[in-house]
Amino acid sequence: MKKYTYVPIMAIIIMMSFVCLADEGFSDTQVTIYNNNLGLIRQNCDVSLIKGISEFQIEGVSSKILTTSVKISFPKLKNKVEVLEQNYLYDLLSSEKLFNKYVGESITYRMENGDKIKGILLSYAHDKIIIQLENSEIKISSVDKILEYDFPALPEGLILKPTLQWLINSKYKGNTKADLSYLTNGIKWNAEYVLVLKENDSDFSLSSWISLDNSSGASYENARLKLIAGDIHRARPQRFMAYDEPKLPLEMATQKSGVEERAFFDYYLYELQRPVTIKNNEIKQVTLFDEIDAKGKKIYTFNSRSTSDLEKQLDIFFKIENTKANNMGIAMPKGKMRVFKEDIDGSLQLVGEDWVNHTSKNDTLDIKIGQAFDIKGKHIVVNREKTSKRSETLTVRITVYNRKDSDINAEINEHLSGIWVVKKSSHTYQKKSQSLLMFPLDVKANSQSTIEYTYLHKW
Repeated sequence: MKKYTYVPIMAIIIMMSFVCLADEGFSDTQVTIYNNNLGLIRQNCDVSLIKGISEFQIEGVSSKILTTSVKISFPKLKNKVEVLEQNYLYDLLSSEKLFNKYVGESITYRMENGDKIKGILLSYAHDKIIIQLENSEIKISSVDKILEYDFPALPEGLILKPTLQWLINSKYKGNTKADLSYLTNGIKWNAEYVLVLKENDSDFSLSSWISLDNSSGASYENARLKLIAGDIHRARPQRFMAYDEPKLPLEMATQKSGVEERAFFDYYLYELQRPVTIKNNEIKQVTLFDEIDAKGKKIYTFNSRSTSDLEKQLDIFFKIENTKANNMGIAMPKGKMRVFKEDIDGSLQLVGEDWVNHTSKNDTLDIKIGQAFDIKGKHIVVNREKTSKRSETLTVRITVYNRKDSDINAEINEHLSGIWVVKKSSHTYQKKSQSLLMFPLDVKANSQSTIEYTYLHKW
């Protein structure tokens, strides 16, 4: 890796009274994160204003800021400050941009053998650099032979951090507080659940985490954190140029703290009860709910179309009633549910995972775990007879083979189309909708059960 040496210079500031630094100048930071990769940032910054027209900057904001959402106000100076212009500066310093800016300018670099070369930069590539020496000779050097470069100054227009800049007209001179708010992409959250099944495959313990992923290009120190669970509608965003910095390795941080849950508009809001620092390019986890001990039910399901033959393994689902009677009854934000099972030696083994949607209290969680190794279903259309130009009668046979040493509960889901009516059936059924017929089926250990039904189909 090459070493680059930059010579600092005094910045010439025109109509600029104050620069607020993100790492030092922000206070009362509030971060609200939505499910759809969107964050709302609110921060305070102490600024020094002069009377008349002047510029000031706030640097270190998100590099994925939605520029049209930026709002600046001066709460103690009502009607005394007029915002004339707002700019977002994102031409950040990088080695490539630095070399591009210095084409045609004088630079100095030192070779591995100690030679110091000075001249006008004509061209720079990843492997070669071309300069014109003071005697007008052209010199080509291999980049891998160069130890360091010296540049006389930071080129105009390049900045170190994404920066917001305002042109204002102030009737006040002195120190005051500015309130800044904006929306940004690159920051998101989701819930992470860990469900541990006990030996009977019914009792379980459930722990939950909030997982924050910040790749917005900014860090938020000692922030009040709020999370919105729900799908807000957003207008299609316009494209804009923004700095996209290299992705760094993610730092994992695990924190434990209380989270307050409350209804908010038609969504749910979860507020962390202590300040938290959210670093750029970091995944942070905080506890969502206290650990829950509850009960569920394992169900095997077989899905098929009524007019097609099919043979496959049954899917495994775990159903949980989200009720107070089941030690739950909470608003559960969508997230990933990982299901573990205790082995005979007490160790945990992953048996499946699924995404769960937002689940209100008194709703049912349906978690798909996987496919059963020893349970198979076979669907056959045994008879199909046309009864008119626009109708037919079908007889369907569904057999479930249970090779386990324990009894199972299954649900057979038949997907039908058009207009239909069941004429006869060997088992009870439930008409779930105009397109779904469900047969509950219990199958004894090491045995099989067969459903046969006939229905009239019209179109």
